[in-house]
Amino acid sequence: MNNGKIKKLKGGVVSYDYNDIFYQNTQQRANMELDSAKRSTNQAVSQSSEKWQRAKEKDAKKLRIKEERQQIKLDGLRKDFEADVKYKLETLSPADFEKWKNKELVAIKKIELQRELASKLKEKSAELEAEKLEAFYRSRFTKSFSRSKVFSILRQDGNEEVVYNADTLGYFADGEAELEYGAAEMRLYIKGRQDGRKHSFHDVYIGAAVGLASGLAWTYFLDVFYAPTFPVGAIIVMAGMPLNVKSKSPDVIENLWHPAYKDGYERSARGRKILAFTLGATGGLATGITIAVLTSPLLQ
Repeated sequence: MNNGKIKKLKGGVVSYDYNDIFYQNTQQRANMELDSAKRSTNQAVSQSSEKWQRAKEKDAKKLRIKEERQQIKLDGLRKDFEADVKYKLETLSPADFEKWKNKELVAIKKIELQRELASKLKEKSAELEAEKLEAFYRSRFTKSFSRSKVFSILRQDGNEEVVYNADTLGYFADGEAELEYGAAEMRLYIKGRQDGRKHSFHDVYIGAAVGLASGLAWTYFLDVFYAPTFPVGAIIVMAGMPLNVKSKSPDVIENLWHPAYKDGYERSARGRKILAFTLGATGGLATGITIAVLTSPLLQ
């Protein structure tokens, strides 16, 4: 995945489009094939009925009548054009004749294109409708995962299929498109995310110390309500501090300063650092407040 994690799907990837990756397990595939066989049988039975045959003949007749009308209209335009050519040549100037001829030919060509386009659209719409219906039935036995979160598909045989596409983030002032990382850069970014998750969790102790001190100080001397002030402030400062990128992986030592690797490393490491500090600060704060509340009567 693009965040460096590997998600094991309960099944195998069967297909993907621009938005989703589709996968299914063995039982789902068997159920889908059984359902497909049943639908094919039912369709064959339905198409053999007289009712279906009459409906098909009715549709074919409507289409034939429509095409005949279009052909009659087209033939009429051609006939009128041929009949008028001699008269127009005699009565119009060469320039006007060319304008008239072009206008008539465009009208004829328009009807020809409409007929051709209507035929192709009808054929294409039938194919799309069949694909849409098949996708609907397939979705009942298939699960999906957002492709935007995936870098590559790792097959069981060890082969990798990269499905990552760099999207356009926006446009610069000169009109040039700003793109996401390319495949090679994204691979470095993912490696950075993976290495960043190995960042030390020692900030939990720093957080615990800050939380404990804040809980004791605010509860003893001021107002316990403001006790989280120091830990929250420390988290805000920590979120903006630069990180020292480190990696023990010999295959990425040479890429430690690559922007994509640094971006991935810092994002994971900073998240881990803030999480560790927050956990420690929460525990320390609770401990400090508890100690202060229990011991404050002894100090009076």
